Amino acid sequence: MQNIVESLGNMVSYVVNLLDLTSPARYIITAIDIVLVIAIIVYIAKIIKKTRAGQIVKGVILLALIYVIAKLTNMVILTFLLDNFMSYGIILLIIVFQPELRNVFEKLGRSKIVDVFDMDDNILVKHSISEIAKAVEIMSMKQIGALIVLERNTNVAEVLREGIPLNAKVTSELIQNIFMPRTPLHDGAIVISGSEILAAKCILPLASEVSVPKSLGTRHRAAVGTTEISDALVVVVSEETGTISLAEGGKLTRELTADTLRDLLTKKLDRTKNKNVIKNIVKK
Repeated sequence: MQNIVESLGNMVSYVVNLLDLTSPARYIITAIDIVLVIAIIVYIAKIIKKTRAGQIVKGVILLALIYVIAKLTNMVILTFLLDNFMSYGIILLIIVFQPELRNVFEKLGRSKIVDVFDMDDNILVKHSISEIAKAVEIMSMKQIGALIVLERNTNVAEVLREGIPLNAKVTSELIQNIFMPRTPLHDGAIVISGSEILAAKCILPLASEVSVPKSLGTRHRAAVGTTEISDALVVVVSEETGTISLAEGGKLTRELTADTLRDLLTKKLDRTKNKNVIKNIVKK
């Protein structure tokens, strides 16, 4: 126990000396330094969590924690193995995940400063909601059937696996075009994250016929089924009547207008209350 305390003390002393906190100006510079590092880490984490590298990063973080514990407790064999892994494993990860790393730097190059610090997330979400409501209003008048799934905290990534990647900006015109009958992507789900359409032609789980009135069709069953297994929101546009509905928690609220839908989605997807918002649009 005494060795652990001494090791922690040495680490703290090393960090303090490294930071060189010898003047008030150094305190300010160090604070700015920490904020910038945290901002960069958060931004990169937001990008890679949607890729196959996300799970690997979690594993690397776990190994790093184990390495620190091994160092503090003087576990010689484990420390030796992890030292060698850290030396060569990082190079291997860079090679394996070169496409993801290139994507991160490309997005950094295209991003505005406000995007890097994620200061306008709520604005982007509200803009996407406005575009969705506009598309739903037009599709309702034309009686074009659609489902709009908005993921909140529960991960519904399973529906992405059967879809076709798009990575396109959310616009009312694109949404309408995808859901237009007899177009290649209209039969399935469109998944949106923030202001980006991630994929189209995804499949949703269906609720049992008991939980949905027989007068309602497959779209409503898909909406209810999705909200029964997650906290997602699902907007339904009926092809038969053009009626707009919203499913949440396995229940349907029907006969909505575009304005009431916009108000409901804005309230329920407020990023100051729910920071992990992903919006999905589905048509089957």
